[in-house]
Amino acid sequence: MAESTGTAASWPAVLAAVGAALTTVLLVTVSVAELLDIEFSALVALPLALLAGLGALLAVVLGVASLAPPQRRAVFAYAAFGPAVVLVLALAYVNAGRAVLTPGVAAGAGLAATAIVYVALGVLEREAS
Repeated sequence: MAESTGTAASWPAVLAAVGAALTTVLLVTVSVAELLDIEFSALVALPLALLAGLGALLAVVLGVASLAPPQRRAVFAYAAFGPAVVLVLALAYVNAGRAVLTPGVAAGAGLAATAIVYVALGVLEREAS
């Protein structure tokens, strides 16, 4: 019975790790591509972003259990940004409101998701204690 509890408890860590990796890949790709003033900056940005995303994935999956609740809450909020941005951009790609769902709106949705997760986890922690 204790083994299944340990396995079930690891799912949030795995989901947070995947979300943090996606967020890191998005942020590093955009940052490096914008900072480099060369024609094929994505060829430099993508490998760096994938390495950074892999580092974030490993760091979160291995270290999230040992974090204090406020730090864990921040990691989960950070992990919500990337999937929210990708979801909004995917909706724009399939023409579900392409005129409204711009990259700026996607970034705003990511920030809103980050804030919602952070506040919701804070409320749940207060109710639990």
